[in-house]
Amino acid sequence: MVAVTLAERDVHLMRYAAMVARLHTAEEVRFVHILGEANERARKEAQVRLEALVDEHFADLSDSLTTYCDVLKGPLIDRLLLFASEQEVDLMMVGHRPDHRPGGGSLTRRMAMGATCSVWIVPEDSALVLQRILVPVDFSTPSADALAVALSLARLVKGVDVLPLHVYSTNAVLTYEEDEAIVRGEEEQIYGEFTQDMDFRDVQTRRLFVEGGADVARTIHRVASEQAVDLKVMATRGRSRSAAILLGSVAEGVITEARTPVLVVKHFGAHVGLLKALLNRTRGTDGGPHF
Repeated sequence: MVAVTLAERDVHLMRYAAMVARLHTAEEVRFVHILGEANERARKEAQVRLEALVDEHFADLSDSLTTYCDVLKGPLIDRLLLFASEQEVDLMMVGHRPDHRPGGGSLTRRMAMGATCSVWIVPEDSALVLQRILVPVDFSTPSADALAVALSLARLVKGVDVLPLHVYSTNAVLTYEEDEAIVRGEEEQIYGEFTQDMDFRDVQTRRLFVEGGADVARTIHRVASEQAVDLKVMATRGRSRSAAILLGSVAEGVITEARTPVLVVKHFGAHVGLLKALLNRTRGTDGGPHF
């Protein structure tokens, strides 16, 4: 699913989505535009514009996948999240404009944290290429999922390097899943155990262990810049208390200030019931907000 605003910046998002679609892993792509409160004429006009945009960028892919154009009404984020859940979407792709002001990037952040599916965030003017992928890991199960996804992408695009990154603190002793103690210097051994069942076949990898301060997201951005990565792949939440690298606040920091694409890995179905309940509870019987 590709969330479209029908603004000029959609051109880059559509080109990026087409690049990913050419990996030939998708069977269907839904292009969705959300209107607030609009009449039927406005809806039809938006439908025509959306279909023209899709025809322009996906015409050569019509034989390999099915495309749908949906113009929906309702609150932007609520409607997108609920529609993605209803359609059992595996991946949602959204555009992003980096904003360092307080509260900046809140729409993209809320989308990524609230979606039941994986979310691929595409900043404006990001490179239309996949050559080097950075994967923050904390040795938890969610971060293992993120690394597995990165390895799968690398096998689809020949010549891609995958860089697993572990950010550690300055503490003498780390804790790892369920409070098992890890003494500094054992990261290499733990990384070996963490990756022993993963398929690295035909993929060039180089693991990075980097010391970071309290702002782990800033460390991730710094390493991404130094390594000239094209994509960050990460989970939204891990279990390790040692680095807190995949906790919500860190993932949100990476998303908010992202200047290169970020793929937030989830599995469809997580919290679907809770999502629907929360969305329903935000509306009162009179149609207005309810808290």
